Parts: sequence; C-alpha cells; structure tokens
Amino acid sequence: MSTLSAAAIVQPVRNPYFRDMDCRSNPRHACALEATSHPLDMGETLSWGAVVSDISAGGLAVTLCYPFKPGTYLSVDLQSPGGMVRTLMVRVLHVHDRKDGQWHLGCEFLKPLTQIDMDVFV
Repeated sequence: MSTLSAAAIVQPVRNPYFRDMDCRSNPRHACALEATSHPLDMGETLSWGAVVSDISAGGLAVTLCYPFKPGTYLSVDLQSPGGMVRTLMVRVLHVHDRKDGQWHLGCEFLKPLTQIDMDVFV
C-alpha cells in the first residue's frame, strides 16, 4: 500500500494587524511634537500642520490632514520640547486613513538622526 503525502497549502495573511507591524530596526520613542510639513517636489508654499507621534533614528510617524503618496519627499519642521525648530527631510513610506479624517504617515529620514539629534527630540 502506498502512502500519499500532500504539501501544505499556504495562503497569504491579510490581517491589518500584520500590515502595521513594526519594521524599523531602530527603537521608536513615543512623543507628541508639533510640526509643519510641505512637499519638496511641488514648489508650493503651502504647509500642513502635523503631529509627530513617534520618532527613531531612522524615521518618524506623523499625523496630518493631507494624504501624501508613498515616495513623496517632505520637509518637516519639527519643534522640540524645548522650543527649538529643526528641519528634517523625509520620504513617505506608507499612508493610512484614520477614522477622524486625518492621515497617518510612516516616513524615513533621508539622513538618519544622530544620538545628539535624538536627545533633542526625546
């Protein structure tokens, strides 16, 4: 008598929980820092108010009222808890619509922050 074996059928996981898993290699630091942002490639003078909800040496998460597309380069003027404003250049990696009408953007820095930079914002 022969034994039949069947390969397991693997289906991709489509659970939103896994979509939002942390992919950063640097530790995140929760924060609530005020910022303004504007795209570098549009030549517009409009800027959007934003709130940075977490930051790491490699990037930040920002919430604002405009859905910039992934791949968009932004200039983010970030205000530290001490009141100092620093301009950081980022690239949008992902965008998620929130129930309150705002947009949550995950962004990476074009140039990673140093430990001294992190000490200013955390």
